[in-house]
Amino acid sequence: MAEIYVIQPFKLRDDRGAIAVTGDADRHLRDKILAVLFTSPGERVNQPSFGVGLDRTVFEPLDPLTVTALQFRIADGLRRDLGDEALIDRVSVDTDPDSGQLLISIDYRRRIDRAPRNLEIVV
Repeated sequence: MAEIYVIQPFKLRDDRGAIAVTGDADRHLRDKILAVLFTSPGERVNQPSFGVGLDRTVFEPLDPLTVTALQFRIADGLRRDLGDEALIDRVSVDTDPDSGQLLISIDYRRRIDRAPRNLEIVV
């Protein structure tokens, strides 16, 4: 029987109140990575250490110290919160000072098949 996963973030599929699900394990893990990145620590009542709080970096300076700390915070949070499902190989954070954006690149593998995957996010 195929695995079925609840779509992250949680949402309803239609007017009848059915829960949105997916059978795509890659999409499910990608959604969970995004949930870890954009959830602030303390936001989940029963898991106060869950999340990285990437949205807090919006008003931080783009200096090398901040970027290095953010890179560590992302890698540590992903390994802590998704360690049972994913192997985090590399996290890189590049800056574009002119536009004030961060390019976050995450190389990871699902523990089941260990095939390499990459997720890039612009913040």
